[in-house]
Amino acid sequence: MAGFPWTCAQCGAVNDPGAGRCGTCASLAPGRARARALWVLLTLMLVAGAAVGGVLLFTGRSRPSPSASGPFPEYTTPALPTTKTVVTTASATPPITPSTSTSATPAGKPCPGDAARYLPGGEGTALLVAQTAKSLITVCRTPDGRIFYDGQARGQAASGDTHIVLPAQPSGDGFVAVNGDYTYKVGGGRLVVSAGSEVLSDEELTTVG
Repeated sequence: MAGFPWTCAQCGAVNDPGAGRCGTCASLAPGRARARALWVLLTLMLVAGAAVGGVLLFTGRSRPSPSASGPFPEYTTPALPTTKTVVTTASATPPITPSTSTSATPAGKPCPGDAARYLPGGEGTALLVAQTAKSLITVCRTPDGRIFYDGQARGQAASGDTHIVLPAQPSGDGFVAVNGDYTYKVGGGRLVVSAGSEVLSDEELTTVG
């Protein structure tokens, strides 16, 4: 460009390239103007590249590294509790009606705890476990062969007024126990309490257990 006259784009004057500027409008020479434009463009490109690189770097850092975080934990879905519904059909086994026989208690069955604690030694074999509308009747044999009649009011705690235990003995198809003038006879599906020849009560007796 040196030594070549150039024309000012604003005023149209011919200028000496050695001056570098128009004398009238102070415009840059064409070569220098293009060089400045190229520098401005290069600067803009560098700024844009730096901005894009910063965005990519920030995005890469914000994303967790698989090697740093490790494998994801495995979870097992807990089994939800279920409710089992039992449907009774016409073919189901009908309920068993308690037998009225005084010999229905299986042989060798332990005497219930409420009665056994009143036995000598605190244990025995149940010969009869039955009930009436008002009483729970238990007849047990101790290991030495003795038999005891135990009577307790139903639904009440055992006490001197609600419970009685007496020596008993076999009688016919049942058992009999005597307490002074009172006699307790168990047999034929009945509990009969009498005083002498007078019957005080005669109740239906059903076995339980």
